[in-house]
Amino acid sequence: MKQLYRHNDKVYVILRKLPHHNVSDKQGNIISELFNAWKEHLGADHVLRDSTHFMFCETVPDVEWEEIVEEVTE
Repeated sequence: MKQLYRHNDKVYVILRKLPHHNVSDKQGNIISELFNAWKEHLGADHVLRDSTHFMFCETVPDVEWEEIVEEVTE
C-alpha cells in the first residue's frame, strides 16, 4: 500500500524514504550525484525532507471536481 503525504495543499505518493546519511558524506553534505541518481531511479518528481529522511515522491495531480460531477450526471 502506498503512503500519501500532504504538504502545502499538495498531495504526494511517497515512493521511498531514505535516511539523510544514505545520500550524504561524513560531514553531512548531500552528494548530489547520488541524490539525483535515486530521484531518477525511483521516477520521483518531487523530494521532501523531514528531520531524519528524504521522501522521494510523485505528485498527485489536482482533481477538477466540476469535470467529475459533469461525467457522473451525464
